[in-house]
Amino acid sequence: LKKNGIRILKRRFLSGGGEIDLIGEDQEIICFIEVKYRPRGVPGEGLRAVDSRKIERIRKTAAAYMKGKKERPVRYDVLEIAAAGITYLRNAF
Repeated sequence: LKKNGIRILKRRFLSGGGEIDLIGEDQEIICFIEVKYRPRGVPGEGLRAVDSRKIERIRKTAAAYMKGKKERPVRYDVLEIAAAGITYLRNAF
């Protein structure tokens, strides 16, 4: 993530039953990053695991994080770590 210019602000943010693995900052953009670790899975398996229910939960948790903070643009990313390598998908949803 550092190589992609992202500075980590928070790890494992919990709120109202939801969790965001990493919250980062990419210039003025706040990035909510879902991490999927699949050591034995096939490439893309972790990315596909972010379904509509997971997306809704992440968005609600992100709104809780942003509440009371200065309004800034946000982005939702997915980081997949698999046996085949690392995939970082910006603007995943």
